Amino acid sequence: MGRKPPAGSARGVRVWPVTERTFGILLALLTALFVLAAAGRLVLSGQPRLVVQATTLFVCGVASTVFAVIGIARTRGVDRRWRLLVAAGPLSTLPGAFEWTRQYSSGNPLQLQLTAGESLFLIAPLLTIAGLICVPARADDVPTRAPPPPPGGWWLRYSHAVIALDSLMIVLSMLMIAWFAALRDITHSGISGTSFVIAVSFTLTSALLVVVLVLVATFRQPRNGRAVALLGAGLVVLAASETVLVQLSLLDPAGVEGSGPTWLGAALAPLLVALAMIAPERGSRSGVPPALRTATRRSLWSGREVRNWLHAYLPYLPLGVAAALVLASALRDGALRGLPLYLAICLVALVSLRQIIIIAENRRLVSDVQRAHQRLEYQAYHDGLTGLANRVLFTRELEKAVTAHSQHRTPVVVLFCDIDHFKTVNDTYGHSAGDELLRTVAARLRTAIRHDDLAARVGGDEFAVLLAGTSTDDNPHVVGEQCAQRIAVGMHRPVTLGGHPQQIQISIGLAIADGRQPSTSAGQLLHQADTGMYSAKRRRAKSRQRTSSA
Repeated sequence: MGRKPPAGSARGVRVWPVTERTFGILLALLTALFVLAAAGRLVLSGQPRLVVQATTLFVCGVASTVFAVIGIARTRGVDRRWRLLVAAGPLSTLPGAFEWTRQYSSGNPLQLQLTAGESLFLIAPLLTIAGLICVPARADDVPTRAPPPPPGGWWLRYSHAVIALDSLMIVLSMLMIAWFAALRDITHSGISGTSFVIAVSFTLTSALLVVVLVLVATFRQPRNGRAVALLGAGLVVLAASETVLVQLSLLDPAGVEGSGPTWLGAALAPLLVALAMIAPERGSRSGVPPALRTATRRSLWSGREVRNWLHAYLPYLPLGVAAALVLASALRDGALRGLPLYLAICLVALVSLRQIIIIAENRRLVSDVQRAHQRLEYQAYHDGLTGLANRVLFTRELEKAVTAHSQHRTPVVVLFCDIDHFKTVNDTYGHSAGDELLRTVAARLRTAIRHDDLAARVGGDEFAVLLAGTSTDDNPHVVGEQCAQRIAVGMHRPVTLGGHPQQIQISIGLAIADGRQPSTSAGQLLHQADTGMYSAKRRRAKSRQRTSSA
């Protein structure tokens, strides 16, 4: 039972009580021992059966105590804390095992009765509940099933409401199960005083253990799933055996010869709890690289996916059991009365309210997904700086216009615009001034074109305009020249850059597809407009040279 060698510094490193191989050997040995004990109890009778039961109880009590001590001694921090609390259960079985062994060996065993001393055995379940709450959750998982909240915070309230409703469903379902299992018989048995209080306390404590177990497994996503599974199995067996013990103790105290289920729980439950305290975490072998473990966990049927499904549907397990008990009671008695009726009404109301909230959450989720899709689509087809269409959207719309031109002979008019001396602005005033200039040009370009026309930023300081709705009756050259004139006029007003007024100078090229050429593509049109823009830029430069020389 060697300690798993820590990796890295000792600080914050988890230590497993035993290795995977040692745990497997111990589990196999104890399983074989328990099978032999159960077989001996079935085959033997009388005093030999009592001896087998006493021996099994004593061995299981000692083994549970040893495993609990090992689990506590060989862990640190939060891993030790929950084991310390849960250890109250296995450790409390050892005195009971001595007492039961003495009674079994005497040949005159005592009858099963609930006395005031039995109340001491309620301390262990209460400490176990605290230990369950302290079980560490996985670091790479969401601690609850609540989705991440949006900026408005609306979703968070609904998700917490669902968690609260699930918790209430589990509590009421377990109360319903406890009622049919023992509470109904206790209230109708006629016992009173200390025996009544102890009987009710045993039943409610067992139900509370299962409730906390389901809540922890559902909402905490424990890091050591195997330990929680063993712990849960032990607590369920313990709850069942204590329920049988209460049933046997109600009216006519029964001898220990007829307490087989109680013996089974007294021997098996602490052993399962103690095995949980030494169970190593799955996937913690140092020979497996973290990247490989992560890739394995992300597979479709990985343990993480199975856990997610279990966490989603685990609250419905006690609800299903309670529903089956209610149905069986209704079929047997003809109708529900008293506490079962009120509990059934509450459960139906909770389930209905939960479904209403889930529907509202799903509708909100669909709306959020649609808005996110619209934002992504907008970002994919628009320039983030200017808000104009980007080159992808402009090219797509231009290709549609060219296709309509080839089919219906509708003219296509494209303008290509470039800001003169943009690099000088960046070098003189900085890139923030250049961005401000681009935004100003985009805003004025947007106001200069018609509503159905498409303006786009297709490069660093390059813009393009696609004139829509040009009919065959219009002169496309006139339409294009008028739009270019509106753009030029819109740019006349100076813009302040770096605290200095600057005149915006822009060169515009025009390209038209009007059926005179045999074939025209979107790329050809854009290239023609680009060529026209450079021609306009050269003409502007020559005009400035002649003016300066004159």
